[in-house]
Amino acid sequence: MIQTLKHHWKLFLVAFCYVTIEAVVRATSIIMEHEGRGDPIATWEPFAWELSSTWVAFSLIPVIMMFDERYPISSRDWPKRLLMHVPLSMLFSFVHITGMVALRKLVFMMVGRDYIFTDLNYTILYEYRKDAMSYITILVVIYAYREILRLKHGEAQIEQSEEKRIMVSKSGMFKFIDPTSVDWVEAAGNYVELHVGNETYMLRATMKEIEQRLGEKDFARIHRSTIIRRDFLDSIKPATSGDKTIYLKDGTELRLSRRYNENLNLG
Repeated sequence: MIQTLKHHWKLFLVAFCYVTIEAVVRATSIIMEHEGRGDPIATWEPFAWELSSTWVAFSLIPVIMMFDERYPISSRDWPKRLLMHVPLSMLFSFVHITGMVALRKLVFMMVGRDYIFTDLNYTILYEYRKDAMSYITILVVIYAYREILRLKHGEAQIEQSEEKRIMVSKSGMFKFIDPTSVDWVEAAGNYVELHVGNETYMLRATMKEIEQRLGEKDFARIHRSTIIRRDFLDSIKPATSGDKTIYLKDGTELRLSRRYNENLNLG
């Protein structure tokens, strides 16, 4: 999750600002509606309701991204992959409701009041309807963002030849690169991102497929969503969790999962 946040922090920052502003607008609308009816309400209450809901839901986006990176809605078996999101959307709603209520109770307690959560069955049904739509919206935004990246960075194809060169395109221009010039690879849903120097190219493939294409001699998989070129590794730092932090020669910081330790002969 930390790795996902690091690589897409600009997107998360923009999205966080947007949803926060939207929550503030909804809160002020509630205040204005109550004032218009002659039924004034404490100003802080709508902000507690709206921001608690928004921020808890937002904090769950990296989890959805990680799940989708592992089980992308690919064209080959998209009905099965799509159905896998149904139970996850229910879990998303459960965690959202639980976290939202916990935050509201905390805020209300701080001002000397009790937050009452009544009619559980109705509330769960009411919230799940909204959460299901939020979940779908998040997925749509994730795939739209990846498509924008694909158009921006260009798309790569591996030639079906013994040389196995990689054909990349950008701004209408095509060129061929040697696979050994790829510094590292990152999963991105239905695509993988090929990082070549300062350039990034999208390749429609799974991590397993690109791992087989690149081979184990020059490349090593260090995480379920990351592959690096062996001679591009600069240093390794142990972490308290048992995993390790890897630093590449360009300063990129990645996580080495314990599961893939042996790929670097680290034991």
